[in-house]
Amino acid sequence: MHKRLFLLILVAVFIFACSKGDSGQSLSGGAPDFTLPAVDGSMVSMSDYSGKVVLVDFWATWCPPCKEMIPVLSKLHKKFASKGLVILGVSLDRDGLAALGTFVHENMIPYKVVLGDNRISNAFGGVSSIPTLYMVDREGRLVRKLVGYHAFGDLEEQVKKYL
Repeated sequence: MHKRLFLLILVAVFIFACSKGDSGQSLSGGAPDFTLPAVDGSMVSMSDYSGKVVLVDFWATWCPPCKEMIPVLSKLHKKFASKGLVILGVSLDRDGLAALGTFVHENMIPYKVVLGDNRISNAFGGVSSIPTLYMVDREGRLVRKLVGYHAFGDLEEQVKKYL
């Protein structure tokens, strides 16, 4: 009986964590700087994107809503990269950079993907569910936090405010 109750609670928490996202939370303060390994073999720092609008996506390969976000983020990347938008996927997977690289290649993710950890998610104020996206404006300030899946139109509207 206890096992069944525990499983039910676990499923409810998972559904809540992976539900459709909210419209966003306004933030203040600067984005934390970091250096993380990317699947292409480079090292990526937040400071590399000074003067750009950066959408930082905390996600994992095993998360269904995160996978649903890949085409949305890819479309945003293609539409707005030339206008100064950077999409940065921060994977919270634990299988390592090689496995992540395989996933990125198989799913033809066109934007930069790095391997993150609890240290980086905590630096952004904590990530309690995924996907969680943080918008960083051209001045390097955290301006929005978006939790859960968001359709292209919703994210496009948010991005346009800062471009």
